[in-house]
Amino acid sequence: MNFSDLQPSAPLLRSLTRRGYEQPTPVQALILQPENLRRDLLVSAQTGSGKTIAFGLALAAELLEDRESFGPAAAPLGLVIAPTRELALQVQRELSWLLADAHAVVRACVGGMDVRREQRELAAGAHFVVGTPGRLCDHLEHKKLNLSQLRALVLDEADEMLDMGFREELERILRDAPADRRTLLFSATIPKGIAELAGKYQRDAVRLAANPPEEAHQDIEYRAHAIAWREREHAVVNTLRHLEPRGALVFCATRDGVTHLQASLAERGFQAVGISGELTQAERVRALKALRDGQARVLVATDVAARGLDLPALELVLHADLPRDAQVLQHRSGRTGRAGHKGVALVLVPFSKRREAERMFKAASIEMKWSPVATAEQVRAVDQERLVREIASVCEELNEEDLAVARQLLADHSPERLVSALVRQHRSRLPAPEELPETMAGASKPMRDKGPRRELSGPPRASGAPTPRGGRARVEEENGVWFRLNVGRSANADPRWLVPLICRRGKVVKAEIGRIQILNSETRFLIAEESAGRFAAAVRLVDKHDPSIRIEQVRTTGRGAGRREQAPSVPRPPPRAEEAAAELAPARQRKSGSRPDADADERPESKGRVRREAQSARPVPKTQPFSKARAAAGDSREPAERPWKRAAGGYRVARPGGFKGAGELRVTRTGAGASQAPARPRRDEDGAGRPRADKAQAPKRPGDKPAARVDAGRRPGEWRTHRAAGSKGWNEGKKDRARLGAGKRKARS
Repeated sequence: MNFSDLQPSAPLLRSLTRRGYEQPTPVQALILQPENLRRDLLVSAQTGSGKTIAFGLALAAELLEDRESFGPAAAPLGLVIAPTRELALQVQRELSWLLADAHAVVRACVGGMDVRREQRELAAGAHFVVGTPGRLCDHLEHKKLNLSQLRALVLDEADEMLDMGFREELERILRDAPADRRTLLFSATIPKGIAELAGKYQRDAVRLAANPPEEAHQDIEYRAHAIAWREREHAVVNTLRHLEPRGALVFCATRDGVTHLQASLAERGFQAVGISGELTQAERVRALKALRDGQARVLVATDVAARGLDLPALELVLHADLPRDAQVLQHRSGRTGRAGHKGVALVLVPFSKRREAERMFKAASIEMKWSPVATAEQVRAVDQERLVREIASVCEELNEEDLAVARQLLADHSPERLVSALVRQHRSRLPAPEELPETMAGASKPMRDKGPRRELSGPPRASGAPTPRGGRARVEEENGVWFRLNVGRSANADPRWLVPLICRRGKVVKAEIGRIQILNSETRFLIAEESAGRFAAAVRLVDKHDPSIRIEQVRTTGRGAGRREQAPSVPRPPPRAEEAAAELAPARQRKSGSRPDADADERPESKGRVRREAQSARPVPKTQPFSKARAAAGDSREPAERPWKRAAGGYRVARPGGFKGAGELRVTRTGAGASQAPARPRRDEDGAGRPRADKAQAPKRPGDKPAARVDAGRRPGEWRTHRAAGSKGWNEGKKDRARLGAGKRKARS
């Protein structure tokens, strides 16, 4: 069947013939059938099936009728909604050349472009408007887009628009459009949301299935390479060098991944450009234009380029990151193998995600061909064959001037040296291939078959039996090496962020990490013995993200090297101390009110010494009374019976630490507004919790004099100042206000 058999309008037939279109695709033939004309359609068609030309012919048949051209442009007659800016601009270009002989005006309204220019173009008039949902709603809000004359509306890639969250915008546009319009809805799949949308806004829609799933992407060859995840970038380089496609599209999962991979490929010498959602529309248009014009050969993109883009001479689609589902895999791969051309879709699958990838391929009904990734030796062998063909082809186009230069060179150099120099010059322009040691090592190991999953009713696993991780031997002290990290419990160390940090710094995976011990000031962990050397070499490099975190190998040897280092052992107390500890029990009983033991009072002169020896035989807890801590430190002074005494004039007089004959008196005011709690003894340089009698308090500010421990002759209500006489203290104003307040309270009472 030819296009002439479908009897399209004469202007459209001329445009198709000029572009070389002779036979329609299945979706184009279905839409132009007489029984489907002027009816709402719900079309299920795979990407790359020629949908743009199909609904362009349908719109022209609806609006042009038997006329040769459209009339003057005014309010739009047709509206096409696309999910992405790139797809909308591509549809606008396709419709422009298809309807050029009919003098149709096609405008594009997409985000990232000059909104004022779009408003001026809409005000000047248009026959067709192609846009994204968000920008079209903006024009409707500002009343710049008039849908009163709309006769046909097309939703291209409707399932993708729903996945992107454009349901509210679509319903807003469909509500504002006239009810008697014709609605064409194109979608790769017909999920529940698309069916509900069609039932709500279409009238007696005819459902068409243009491409059965088993016939989709017959021109695409699917391949898969199993790789080590850390060598993904090197695998991309070797794949591009081995296949040498005229145009390649590399998909990444994130924007940061696109930026990093594009910069890495460009640094190696590839003609690579990137496209992602964080770029402006002008930058995205320039990147696509560079690929179409041949200025770039590699396009690195996120899934924003997975829908509807028609890139000529695209021979390879490389999935650097695994697609999230089978549908995304099909849409990504559909960028190649279009319009009868052959293409290759290649997926890089990490070893740990092979089963997940196989389930995805099965869900997409794709027969994947597994093969090892190209090595550096294979790339060099292919380069040699290409260089021979390339240089041989150059020799066929020689003129007399070139031959004269060749004769002059041959007079001074041998032919072999000249040809070798020519080969070296051509080889220097090619990016160098990469070595893949981990990928080659992993590919040589057979994939472990886990077998069917054990049912819950089966025999339980023995208690305490080690569970292997992914078929690997568990890392224990016998087959592991201890490392330390200078972050511990005091810095909120937690395995949830320590394990990713160790994997990133040491270039290891989780299965190569054994036991982790979090100590107070450091963390120790086991690394598999076969990976310890590589791990130690990797962690020597300073990490720019966490330069303060250091990882080093524990130098101790033997079993249990990773255990907590023990503090220096305290000498065992003499037997006399143990007896003294036993003698302290009756003293505690007397303090609690129970009957004292008669043996406890036989040697009162040794009571203090016995207490000190017993205290030194055990560690001092933090909650122990202050005097006991001092006794444990070896102080020979006897504790006072009452460390605090009431003095005349409303003062409390205390000896620091509660010891008789120790230090000076400390005086605290107990009058109105003063705290009734006793002053806590100060710690000083000796660290034993008692003031130094031989050292005065250090000045707090320049010009301050050391304050005396006791201010003799102080009257009640008088305040002490630490400043020298004749100078005003920084807090004297505060003290004056306090005295004034105390006097007022006394007067009121």
